[in-house]
Amino acid sequence: MIDEVAPEREPLAEGPIPARVVRGGSHRPRRMRRARPTVRSGSLAVVLAAAILTGLALAFQGFARWAGDHSGWAVLLGLAAVPVLYALLRGMPHARDLRRAARAGMAEAEADALAAIRAAPPVPVDEPADPPTRTQQPPLPADAFPPGPEEPTLTAPFHDGRTAPLPDPEAPDPYAADPYAPERAPEPEPEAEAVSLTAAELDGVDLATLDFAALDPDTFEEAVAALCRRDGCADAETVGGAGDLGADVLATAPDGRRVVIQCKRYGPENKVGSQDLQRFGGTCWSVHGAQLAVLVTTSEFTAPAEGYADSCGIRCINGTELTAWAEGTGPAPWGPGATLG
Repeated sequence: MIDEVAPEREPLAEGPIPARVVRGGSHRPRRMRRARPTVRSGSLAVVLAAAILTGLALAFQGFARWAGDHSGWAVLLGLAAVPVLYALLRGMPHARDLRRAARAGMAEAEADALAAIRAAPPVPVDEPADPPTRTQQPPLPADAFPPGPEEPTLTAPFHDGRTAPLPDPEAPDPYAADPYAPERAPEPEPEAEAVSLTAAELDGVDLATLDFAALDPDTFEEAVAALCRRDGCADAETVGGAGDLGADVLATAPDGRRVVIQCKRYGPENKVGSQDLQRFGGTCWSVHGAQLAVLVTTSEFTAPAEGYADSCGIRCINGTELTAWAEGTGPAPWGPGATLG
């Protein structure tokens, strides 16, 4: 057997690897990119492997069925296949040898690429030309611009006959109002202090002339109780406070009905809403056993509140009706002229 001698390779040229000249004066070395297998080639390999495995499985299944019917021939074929398989396995290259061969091939390819890069001449790049310089202008002679008429020299107070002198600025008056100052909103008038009276004091007061909106909340409850006592509820008393569960005044009407009253001292801009009626309606009947439920306020009621009161049977007394009740021009809540809502 004749040994073939591989041709000697030329040594690689020494020196720096030429770089690619980039416009603008910067140099960037070229980088070799390895080829990457595409997704299509990987998918094809998977399909082929699956087909081979499927064929082998079908062949093994058919052989097993045939061996079951012809056991003697199957044993002979098995004994004959053992040396054949052993010879094939001995002749196949090992995985380690395959890896070494692949690495040697990759190293050889990289060496060839480096040699090609070093042997290639650099690409010339046109350098930008220097900007043109301006032509030097000759100096101007001294007599190029003749002198003009002399300007008059002004002295204080600079009265040249063409400019009127300005008067001296006046000192600002510290007491004068600033015309550019922003207008101030008028300060709100302080609210009148609420009137506080006891039950004994209210019994001696003419309730027809009493201003209920000027009373504090406790005095307002006592005033409503005094109205009840004046119009026939002798046992009317206030029970408001913490834990009253919506009842401020308890009384017995002249016809014997139990009256439960809740008092709301609100301003004219704050109306009694349906939530107030719902809270009162949830306790006046079941907790206090009311036979007549009344809600009295110095303000007004919203439309939903009046609708809820009509549906639940609660009588609502607003500020106007309260004044009429106190003056005697309107009915009491239990009177014949009183209406629901």
